[in-house]
Amino acid sequence: MKLRKININGFGKFENRQFSLSPGMNVIYGVNESGKSTLQFFIRGMLYGLKGGKRTKDGSLPPMKQYKPWTAKTYGGSLEYELDNGNIFTVTRNFDKNTVNVYDEYSNNITATFPASKEEGIKFAEQHLGMSENCFERTVFIGQMQSVINSEGKKVIAERLTNIKQTGDEEVSFRKAINALKDAQMTYVGSERTTTRPLNLINASLQEAIEEESKYRELHESCLDMFLELERLQKKENVLKNRLAELEELKSKAEKRQETERLEKICRTLKRCQVSLSDIEKEIGAKKEELGTVTASLNEYEAFRKFSRSDMDEMISDYANYSILRREIEKYETSLAEIEDRIGGIQEELKKYDLFSEDNLEKIDEVVQEVIKFRERADSDNQERARSPLKKYLSLAGLISGIIILLFSFLLKPYNPAITAAGLAVSIAAGVSFLFFLRQDKIYAKETEQNNSWLDKYKESARLLNTWMVQVGTDSISDFIRLKNMFEERIKRLHELTEEKNKLKDGKNNALEEIKEFETRILDKLISSNLVQGPAFGEEEINRWKHSLETCSTLVQAARELESSLSSLNQKKESLYREASLVAGFDINTLTELEKELREKSCELEKVKAELEDRDDISDSSAPGDIELDIRQTEEELEHTKLEISRLSARLENIPDDEMIQKAHEKVLMLTEERNRKLNLGKALEIAMEVLTEASVDIQRNYSPYLNETMGSIMEKITGGKYKDIMADDSLKLNIQTPDTAERVNPEQLSSGTADQVYFALRLATVMLIEKDGETLPLFLDDSFVQYDEERTKNVLRFLCEESEKRQIILFTCKKREVELAREVFAGKDINIIDL
Repeated sequence: MKLRKININGFGKFENRQFSLSPGMNVIYGVNESGKSTLQFFIRGMLYGLKGGKRTKDGSLPPMKQYKPWTAKTYGGSLEYELDNGNIFTVTRNFDKNTVNVYDEYSNNITATFPASKEEGIKFAEQHLGMSENCFERTVFIGQMQSVINSEGKKVIAERLTNIKQTGDEEVSFRKAINALKDAQMTYVGSERTTTRPLNLINASLQEAIEEESKYRELHESCLDMFLELERLQKKENVLKNRLAELEELKSKAEKRQETERLEKICRTLKRCQVSLSDIEKEIGAKKEELGTVTASLNEYEAFRKFSRSDMDEMISDYANYSILRREIEKYETSLAEIEDRIGGIQEELKKYDLFSEDNLEKIDEVVQEVIKFRERADSDNQERARSPLKKYLSLAGLISGIIILLFSFLLKPYNPAITAAGLAVSIAAGVSFLFFLRQDKIYAKETEQNNSWLDKYKESARLLNTWMVQVGTDSISDFIRLKNMFEERIKRLHELTEEKNKLKDGKNNALEEIKEFETRILDKLISSNLVQGPAFGEEEINRWKHSLETCSTLVQAARELESSLSSLNQKKESLYREASLVAGFDINTLTELEKELREKSCELEKVKAELEDRDDISDSSAPGDIELDIRQTEEELEHTKLEISRLSARLENIPDDEMIQKAHEKVLMLTEERNRKLNLGKALEIAMEVLTEASVDIQRNYSPYLNETMGSIMEKITGGKYKDIMADDSLKLNIQTPDTAERVNPEQLSSGTADQVYFALRLATVMLIEKDGETLPLFLDDSFVQYDEERTKNVLRFLCEESEKRQIILFTCKKREVELAREVFAGKDINIIDL
């Protein structure tokens, strides 16, 4: 089989797409999410249909919903394929309508020529390909890292290989044959564990026939005994009838006595309910009257009902805080008055010396400092100038003495250097001192010029200072300074008192703000309670409010207790009425109805007592229940006796003769022969199942060598001759001979790439075995070589190049490198590359 054309009207992301495939190698390239998997599902869906249903356990949608077109209106398409015999077919599907049509190469609709089922639809693919969808998926479709066949797939493939190897037809299944034989055994024979199968029914009928024959023979031999038994039973029937009549009379008397007890109990209950209800009605009236008094008193305190205990606590707390704040405000006001007096005294005192205002203090300090500094400097300069002429004359005398000593040293004979040095040192020291004092004289002269300008400034400052001293009445600068310092201390104290005053005002204002909040809450409660009309209130109003609230709370509690008592009394009353109604058998809602019912029941009780006295001749103390039990037992015994009488009468009427006994014996013989035939049939079916089972095992062992040989050949080609010895057992479990050791290992013990090659060889060998003497199947590969290195990929592509000469290969890949390797390997040969 080879796919020729794929036409997609709408399927997943594809809309109005067409693909043409060559009979040999086809490479469909596309990056991830380009639609490779969608195209594969379209091919499978066109051949076998799509499954619908609900989401799977992992939340995935079924294929029917998963591949709904994204934008296209039509959900479906067509697929053209060619069989090995050259016949060409086209299949069209509409997945929305779940319709399928198959056409031959002359456009004839041949859909009806194929078998169909309700679950799987038209089975044209099974007939053309020779395999079911499960087998198709587990063989020719090899996906990414899906070369490995799971246990279920191995089971399906192994069974199909057995069927085809033996019969040439996948549908001819040994397992189905075994199941058919088992069904036939159960249908036509049965077993020891069954109860409704033919053998079981024959055994039951045979047992009944044997019992009937035995019964006929016993009846024929016991006619006299049956006549005697019938007479005895008839006498027993009369005794039982008399006993039953006596019991009925006893039952009637017991029921009357029981009825009397019942009526007495009802009358007692009704009387008790009547007395209790009378007392309760009186108590309810008293409680209602008391509740009315409390309610009337409570109306006077209606304004206090909206307050609770928390409001009481809040009022007490607010008034306590209010009182504390009032006392604090009074303290603030007293302290402020004292500070105001002290500030006033200081201000009056400072008015006398307004000279020392803050505006003049800086100027006064400057003038005083200037006068003091001038006088101190003048005194120092005078002392220095007094010492300066004397020092100058002394240095001049020293200079002259040094010169004399120096001259004298030169005149001495012999010459004395020490005297010369001493004279020179004295001359130099005296000369330097003299020059220094000459320079000092120049400096003093210059300073004298400067002091003349300072003297003018000093005179102006001294004049101002004298004026100020006269103004404040002081005689010396020190007194003036002390007076100024005292004035500054008063100003500082005035500032301190002013700050203290401001703090007291702030404290008072804060207290006023706080007290306003408490005052507002207190007034809200007092005004809403109608105790005050204006903003004024005192402790008396607070106490009245608390007393009124306590009184209101007491009245509310009393009203609640009275209402609770009334509710309880009403519940008791309703309970008593329910009890009376239950006893009477109908609703009683008033005392009048209750008293009427009590009178009627009392009359009924008297009547039943009178009837009971008329039956004193019958004395029995048994309970009605015991009598009823005796009656049932007597009736059952009487009924059993009647049945025995009827049975014996019928048997005596139909005493079996020799002919009836002979027919019963013949029936036993016939059923015995039929049972033996069923047993022989069951044995034959068991032998057939044993033979088929042995044949199935032999067949599986026959195809294994061919499968192993084919796998070894494929593996040798795709591994470059490294691996070629592979064994598969009856369940397709693989073992491979490694070149380095003498051991056989599982594929999973090799590298992942080698293991993937082993399972790829198994897949392809399975396909070759399944299609032997049948249709050549196309091979679908979906990124199957992701674990192969470049050399492995080249080897498998060379093998596929050889294989593509006899079968169609469709390789799906997302790797550009695989496309390039395919072009390289298939150079000069037919290769069809489709870029999605």
